[in-house]
Amino acid sequence: MKRLLPLAIALAALCAQPVSAQIADGFYHIKNVTTGRCISINDTNPKNYKVSLSAGDVNLGGLRTYLSYDTVSVSPSCVIYVKRLDNGQYDLCGQGSSLYTMSSGRGVDFNFRSDKTFKISASAQGMTKTLSDGSPSTKDSWLMSRLTTTQIWDARPVNTTDEYIGIRPDVRTADGHYYGTIYAGFSFRLVSDGMAAFCIDNAGGAGFTMSQIEEDVIPGATPVVIRCTSSNPAENKIEPVIDGSSFEGANCLRGVFCSISVAGHHNTTPFDALTMRVLGLNDKGELAFVSKPPAGRLYKDLFLMANKAYLKVNPKDEDVMTLGGSTSIDAVRTKTNTPDGIYTLTGVRISESTPLRPGIYIQNGKKRIVR
Repeated sequence: MKRLLPLAIALAALCAQPVSAQIADGFYHIKNVTTGRCISINDTNPKNYKVSLSAGDVNLGGLRTYLSYDTVSVSPSCVIYVKRLDNGQYDLCGQGSSLYTMSSGRGVDFNFRSDKTFKISASAQGMTKTLSDGSPSTKDSWLMSRLTTTQIWDARPVNTTDEYIGIRPDVRTADGHYYGTIYAGFSFRLVSDGMAAFCIDNAGGAGFTMSQIEEDVIPGATPVVIRCTSSNPAENKIEPVIDGSSFEGANCLRGVFCSISVAGHHNTTPFDALTMRVLGLNDKGELAFVSKPPAGRLYKDLFLMANKAYLKVNPKDEDVMTLGGSTSIDAVRTKTNTPDGIYTLTGVRISESTPLRPGIYIQNGKKRIVR
C-alpha cells in the first residue's frame, strides 16, 4: 500500500494540470463555474480597454456577467462566437466586434482542465492576466483579473432547448399579437412556431408600412421587428447561424449594439425624439412607433437600449406613427441595409488596420476571398 501512494500522488498531480483540448468554433454561453454568471459583451470601443502599465491592469468593466437566465436568454450580447485562431489562441466574437479586434490583434489563451472547463488568460504589453468573474456574493458583475476563486469557465453551446436565446416582446397589440425588436451581430433563423420577421420598408408622416422577410435566415446586423406568439421568450426562440449574407431590401430601421455607462465604459447613443421612434402602441392599441418611449424602454431614461431597433425619421414626422397610417411620399427611405466595411462570415467587423488572414469575407455587402 505504501508503494502505491507515490503513484497516486503523481496521478493526482497530473490530472490537476491543464490538458490538451480545444473547443470547436461555434456560438456559446461562456459561464463561470463558481458564480454561475455568463459573459456579456456590453462595450466594443477599444479605447475603453487601454492597459494601464502603472496599475498593471486593464478596466474590463465593459464585459459584464449576468446570473439570471431570464436576462441571459434574451441578450444577444451573451451569445459569444468562439473562434480558434491559427496560432492556437481563441477569439471571442460578439456585438459586431471581437476581443481580437478590440485589442488590436490579440487573442486569448484557453487553458483547459481535465473536465474540459478552462481558464482564460490574455497578454498585453508584457503582462499576462487570468480573467476572473467578480464576487460570487453579488447577482451581476463584470470581468476582472484579481480573484483566483472565480477563474474557471465553461463553454455551453447555444441551442434551442436549455441554452436557447429568445425574444422578449416590447408590446402587445389590441388584437392580441406580441411584437419586439432585435438588432443582433449574428445571423439567425426563427425557431418557434408562429414567429415572423419584418423590415420597415416605408415610413413618414403619421405612419409606416412593413414587409415580412421571407428568407430563412435574417442576416447579422439587420434591425427587424419580430412578431411573437407569447410574452414568454422560451416560446419565441431564435437560432444563431453562420451566414455571410447581407440584407438587400429597403429598411428604415436602425439599431445599436452597445448601451453602457459605467466607470470607464461609456458607449451610448442618446435618444432624439425629433429623429427617432421606438416600438410602441397608439391610443387604440395598434402597433406604432412613438417619440415618447414607455417606462423602462430607454437606458437610464436617456439612451437607446442595446440590441434593440429604432425607426429613423424626419423631424416633421408625427410623434406617433401607426402601422398602415398615412405616409408622406417625401419621407420614404429606401436605402439598402448593406453596411460598409469588411466583415467575417459570422458578422464580426474587421478593423481596417488588421491584416486579413486567408478566408472568405464580406466587404461592402459583397463576398471577398483572401488567399
